[in-house]
Parts: sequence; C-alpha cells; structure tokens
Amino acid sequence: MNENQGLLKQYNEEEIKQLLKSNEKLVYVDNGSEEIVARYEDLPDVIVDINDKLGSTDLKVYSFDNPLIDNPILTTFGPFLNKCDPNVRADIIDRLASLQMGDAEVKDYKVIDEDMLDDVRIAMEQDEMER
Repeated sequence: MNENQGLLKQYNEEEIKQLLKSNEKLVYVDNGSEEIVARYEDLPDVIVDINDKLGSTDLKVYSFDNPLIDNPILTTFGPFLNKCDPNVRADIIDRLASLQMGDAEVKDYKVIDEDMLDDVRIAMEQDEMER
C-alpha cells in the first residue's frame, strides 16, 4: 500500500514508539503486495476505508505478535469478511456491518508504514542496548 498509503493517515515515529510501548493490540493488514500495521480496534474502519479509497481490495489480516503467513486471523472479499477467527468476528462484526450499511461513518484512524515501523523498532533496540 506504499503507493497508496498517501490516502491513509499515518502515525509519526514518536506515536509509533508510544504504540509499541503500550499494550495496544496491533495487526498487519496485507493487500497482496503491500502491508501496513493498524490498531486492532480500527479493523472495521480500515477494511471499509481501504475498499472505499482503493476499490475492491481483498485483504489478509495477521496478528502483530504472531504473524504466521499461513494463518491470517481474517481474510476479506472486498469489504466483506471471507474467513475470520470467531473471536475476531465477534469483536468487529457490529461495527463492520454498520459501516457497510452506511449506518456509521468511518472514524478518524491512522496506520503505521511498515518501513517506518522497522526503523523505530531498530532505534528502540539500540536505545535499550546502550542502557
């Protein structure tokens, strides 16, 4: 989504550090050619917004802590769930359905550029080693 990431608001380096230090649940969102990282609680908005801005886009979403390539926590067919972990489905289905039906508006959210995430992680590890 690098070429398309300009359409999505992004966290800056300091905000990424704060997210990584917090216990915020994060996920990888993959469109088949590019990945971003988003907050788990923003998933319904991310799914609908990406499909609105980029056209019908099938997504695979992976756990941030355990991103096994063969085990996504959900996949989409456009803005609709295809396969989904039952616990994840329970967490997101109400908001996702509201967004799909037009009963709710996509909220303001941000995503993390994967390259910037790597840079921040490396900097944080170097800070830890220097202590």
